[in-house]
Amino acid sequence: MLKKKQLEEFRLYLLSDEKSKNTIESYIRSIKIFSDKYGEVNKSNMLEFKKWQLEQWKPKTAHNRIVALNQYCKFIGHPEYCVKNIKIHGSSNVENVITMEEYVKLLNGLKDDKNLKGYYMVQYLAKTGARVSEFIRMEKECLETGYCEMWTKGKIRRIYIPTALIEESKEFLKNNKKYLFENRDKKQYTARGVSQNLQNWGKKYGIRKDVMHPHSFRHFYAINFIKRNNNIALLADLMGHSSVGTTSIYLRLSKEEQKRQFNDAVNW
Repeated sequence: MLKKKQLEEFRLYLLSDEKSKNTIESYIRSIKIFSDKYGEVNKSNMLEFKKWQLEQWKPKTAHNRIVALNQYCKFIGHPEYCVKNIKIHGSSNVENVITMEEYVKLLNGLKDDKNLKGYYMVQYLAKTGARVSEFIRMEKECLETGYCEMWTKGKIRRIYIPTALIEESKEFLKNNKKYLFENRDKKQYTARGVSQNLQNWGKKYGIRKDVMHPHSFRHFYAINFIKRNNNIALLADLMGHSSVGTTSIYLRLSKEEQKRQFNDAVNW
C-alpha cells in the first residue's frame, strides 16, 4: 500500500510539470487503484495491472491508467518497471454533435422562455470553440478586447469572440462581477454546473441527451467553421490544437453520412 506522503510528493511533481488539475487527479486515482490491488510497484505487477485493465475496461481508460503508472515509475526512479502503452486508434469521424436544426431549436426555446443567460451561454460555447474549462474562466474584460487569453494545456491560448455576439450580449452581461457567466451566487460556474444546465435545457426542449454536453458545442463550432472557411491551419490555431492532424478529423464525415454515401455509391 502506498503511503499518503508518496502520493502527495507525486502530486507536487505533476504540478511542477504543469499538468492540469484534472490530469493530476486522474493520475492519483490510477495510482490508488493499482496500490489497492497490487501494493508494491514492480515489473511483474505492472504487467498484471495492464492485463487486468485491458480485460475489465475500455481501451481508452486502460491506456490512461497505464500512462499514469508509467509516469509514477519514472518518478520513483524505476523506469525499467514501465510497460508499453496501449495503442488507441483515433476515431475517423466526430459523433454526438448537436445539429444545426437542434441548435436553432434550442436557442429559440431559450429565447421564447426569456432565458437570456442560457441563450447567450449556448451561443458563447458554439461560437468560440472554448473548452468548458476555458468557458467558465472567460472574464468580462474579454468583451472589450474581443478575445480571452488564458493558460491552458501548457500554453497561452487566445479565444476569439465574434464581434456581432459581443454587441448582442454586452448589455445583458454588463451586471456580472468578473466572469462572462456567473452562477446564482454571482460566482464562477463549475464545469459540472454548465453541463447540468445543458442537460436540463435539452430535456425541456426535446434535444437528444447525448449531444447536450459542452464538448458537443466545441465540435459544432469546428464543423461549421470548416464549412465556411477551409483553412485547416487557422482552425487548428483557433481550437488550440498543437497539431493540424488533430483538427483534420473535422474534415471527415460522420458515421451516418459515411453510410449514406456508401449506400448511394454501391448500387451495382
